[in-house]
Amino acid sequence: MNEDRLNNRQFAFIVLVIIVCGIAIVGNNYFLAKKAKAYEDMSLLLSQEPEGVEEVENEPDTSQIVNNNTTNNTNNTSTTPSDPSGKVKKSTYTYNYIGRLKIPAIKLDKGFVKYGSYGNNVNQNVAIMGGSQYPNVKDGNFILAAHNGSGWNAFFTKIDKLKTGNMAYITYKGVEYSYRLTKIYSDPKSDGKVTIRRTSDNRQLTLVTCKRPDYKKYYLVLVFDFVKEKKM
Repeated sequence: MNEDRLNNRQFAFIVLVIIVCGIAIVGNNYFLAKKAKAYEDMSLLLSQEPEGVEEVENEPDTSQIVNNNTTNNTNNTSTTPSDPSGKVKKSTYTYNYIGRLKIPAIKLDKGFVKYGSYGNNVNQNVAIMGGSQYPNVKDGNFILAAHNGSGWNAFFTKIDKLKTGNMAYITYKGVEYSYRLTKIYSDPKSDGKVTIRRTSDNRQLTLVTCKRPDYKKYYLVLVFDFVKEKKM
C-alpha cells in the first residue's frame, strides 16, 4: 500500500513538472512574440515593393486645408511599416544620398537614399516609405519616416515641436521643393499600419514617426502642402 502511494506521488510530481514546464514554454513564446511585434511597430518594408498599401474609405479631416477648392478627390492610403528595432550602432558606411530634407525651424538637415537601396530604413536614415511618389511627381505624396527619441538615428525627435505654417524643403535632382505644414494628427498603431491622409490634390510631403510619450500606441503624422519649386 505504501509503495502504491509513493508511486502515485511520484507520478503526480512528474505530471506537475511537465505542466509547469509547458506553461513556461508557452509564456516565453508569447513574450517573444509580443517583443517582436513591438520591434515592428515603427519599421519600413523597403527591400521590395511594399505590401499592405490600400485605399481606405475614411473621410479626411479638411479643417486645415490651405486650398479648399482642391479637395474633391481626396485619397487616403494605409501603409504597413516593417524594420528591425532601431537599436543599431552608427555606421561608417558612406550612403549615396539622392536628396535632402531640411526643416529650418528645428534645424533638421538630413539626406535620404533611393527607395529600395541600402540604407533606406529608419535605423540608418530618414527613410522613404512604401506608397510614396518622388517630389517631382505632379500630384504625388512624398512620405518619409524616422525614429524619435535619444538615439543617434532619432532624426525626427523634434518634429512634434512644429506648428502649422512651418516650412520644410526637399532637394531632389537639382530642384528645391518648398512645403508648408498644414495638418498634424495621431494615428493608432493597433492595426499595425499608419494611415496617410491626402487632404488635397496638390503635391504633398508627409512625415511619420512614433508619437511621444505614447510612442508604442500612436504614430505622429505631419502633412505639408506644396508651395513652390526652384532650380538650385
